[in-house]
Amino acid sequence: MKKIIFFLLLSFLLNAQTKPFDVLIRSGKIYLQNRQYEKAKEMFAQAVAQRPTDPDANFYLAITLISLGDYRQAAAYLLIPIANDNYLKKIQKDENYKLTCWSSLIEAAQSYLGKNLSDSALIYARGALVLDPERPFNYTLLSQIYANLKMYDSLYLLAQNMISKDSLSPQGYSLLGSYYLAKEDYDQALTAFEKAIKNYEKKIDEEKNKLAEILKIKETKEKVIKRLLDYQSEKKVKEFESYLKDTLKFRSGIEKVAQIILELSSLNQEYTQNLLRVGLIQMQKKKEKEAVATFKKLFSEDEKNYDALFYLGVNYYNLSLYDSCRITLEKLLSFVLKKPDAEELKKIKELITDTSLNFLELPPNFSPYSFYLLKDNSLSLFSPERLENVYMILGGAYAQLAKIENKPADYDLAIKAFEKILLINPKNLDAYQNLAVVYRDKGDKETARKYLEMKMKLEKERK
Repeated sequence: MKKIIFFLLLSFLLNAQTKPFDVLIRSGKIYLQNRQYEKAKEMFAQAVAQRPTDPDANFYLAITLISLGDYRQAAAYLLIPIANDNYLKKIQKDENYKLTCWSSLIEAAQSYLGKNLSDSALIYARGALVLDPERPFNYTLLSQIYANLKMYDSLYLLAQNMISKDSLSPQGYSLLGSYYLAKEDYDQALTAFEKAIKNYEKKIDEEKNKLAEILKIKETKEKVIKRLLDYQSEKKVKEFESYLKDTLKFRSGIEKVAQIILELSSLNQEYTQNLLRVGLIQMQKKKEKEAVATFKKLFSEDEKNYDALFYLGVNYYNLSLYDSCRITLEKLLSFVLKKPDAEELKKIKELITDTSLNFLELPPNFSPYSFYLLKDNSLSLFSPERLENVYMILGGAYAQLAKIENKPADYDLAIKAFEKILLINPKNLDAYQNLAVVYRDKGDKETARKYLEMKMKLEKERK
């Protein structure tokens, strides 16, 4: 009897600790309104645990997570409310909620896409499209996902549908180009991407002029817009608002400005992606001079687009413009490499558990730099494999300059470049081969033979 009473009492206490669903929702909303986000999160999480498919509970948990800066986790909870037609309309009526939720879904889709999880990326990209079908970036993102999943028919239909609705749709032609690119029809792809670029330029100008009119700026238009775009890309909300209010003396209509800036950011991103694709197709078709012009334009539009500098250097090399190649790739390395400061070095040493590694991939919250090259003692934005390619071409440029311009000192620079490759990847056969050639050309046949032997030894080990 005592046992029965004990279990009844325990059951009562457990049930007493579980708040009713309605109470959790009301409490969560109060906490959310008062910006007590952690407490709001706790309430809404309990509500979702009680009713996992309730759109209200999922929506407010998502909004709370977004308020905490966790856009990607929030996206998972947005799938239920946007799948509910009535709730979807409710979100769409509120521009702030619509924009915030769309951004969350897009960030999740991009995150999964970056991890090569295209199936998962597709779920969130489609969710973003349902939520706000007018956002052009939806279609750019979907095109990448469809191409990855080899869903070419879906890609083609999406492109044709957009072009039929708007014959000047930059996104439509971009999607069409992606379709032809996936089919390896480079001529058709190039034509479509070039049309997309022209239409993007027109659309971007229209948005800039619209913003300039709202902010009443003319002469400083480009400078102001660039600054606002920088704040947006870096998610500096306070600085964004402060710049509008304090510097530009613009106080009403900030939300509208934010929406235009977000639209411009998406358009710029899509525009530069199309420039990159055009440049790569030009390289594929051996049109190096045209590719040089394209990659120059790309870098002038986006000074953080290091792909543009890399491919510019490659094209200079292919055109035998070795000094231009050298200058370009040296500039690239100055952007993507840096020495860690004392504090960073200390943090990195704490992360190193395997001293046999030649590089360490850093956690996302460490810094913008993704890799630490242990033996070289550098932080890198580029992956080790990508750096190998940069040093390979740069070393080749130095070696060619040493020959053509009779500059023996450039042989030493070539050697340093190829040695950098071996610091990253001690099994890079091409680096050994190139070192052998450079030492031979330099007149050091003994060292050249040593590197050839090392290469041959590695080749045998691979068999």
